[in-house]
Amino acid sequence: MKAIERYLPMVESTIRNLGLTDETLDRPASYALDGGKRLRPGLLLLAADACGGDWQALGRAAAAVECIHAYSLVHDDLPAMDNDDLRHGKPTVHRAFGEATAILTGDGLLTLAFELLAEPVPGLLPAWQLAAVVEVAQGAGFGLGMVGGQAMDLEGAHDVERWLKVAAAKTGHPLGAAAAAGAWLAGRGEVVPALRLYGQELGIAFQIKDDLLDVQGTEAAMGKRLRKDAEKARPNFVAIAGEAAAAAALQVHSAKALAALAGVDMNRERLTLLVEELSSRTH
Repeated sequence: MKAIERYLPMVESTIRNLGLTDETLDRPASYALDGGKRLRPGLLLLAADACGGDWQALGRAAAAVECIHAYSLVHDDLPAMDNDDLRHGKPTVHRAFGEATAILTGDGLLTLAFELLAEPVPGLLPAWQLAAVVEVAQGAGFGLGMVGGQAMDLEGAHDVERWLKVAAAKTGHPLGAAAAAGAWLAGRGEVVPALRLYGQELGIAFQIKDDLLDVQGTEAAMGKRLRKDAEKARPNFVAIAGEAAAAAALQVHSAKALAALAGVDMNRERLTLLVEELSSRTH
């Protein structure tokens, strides 16, 4: 994605050089971190850059939100959860290394994320950094965070209102937290609400597009098994609302993401491009 491509070399370099030292878990952890769009770390750095912050000083914080994302996928893929065999075009961590190792790998990645977030950022007030840590924790945790959303998803979402609530928690709030954390780490607390809302709406749009691609895309392009929700009689947004309504909802939430930034003092060019790219993606 062109909107975040300038940040990705630093993200990749930071992830490769995290210095994982556990002789049992470093290989599965690196395996789990290999691949993906890097949307969350890219968004954190993009938000910081849009706010005029020194995004090049935030590589470890960006890697932290990717560690959280990777841990969530490792655990979601487990037999007790989604029972998936393929992720990023390769066997899932539990298929490659075993279930127990996958659980511990996810635990370790989550713990590492907060170690990285707590590392001092030169020139940043500790209070701003603490705010970023809290933001990310809330986006990943209980209630309306990612874990709360996954719990709701296990209970099922069989109408539009319920599905949107689950999508907001599972995808919207983690992306909102990444964008807001970028603002906190840039020392721009006054724009945090706008960027948080932008990320939340972007996340809902992202999930709607994922569900559209689940019926329109190919496994080769997506790098994961498709139509698994239908196999499990667990309807996704397209199954609930239909393709036409899903396409319309994608445009609505994309527009809401852009509207969240209206009148905010920041460089919105790349943030706008990101919305456009995610709504038109093919994988």
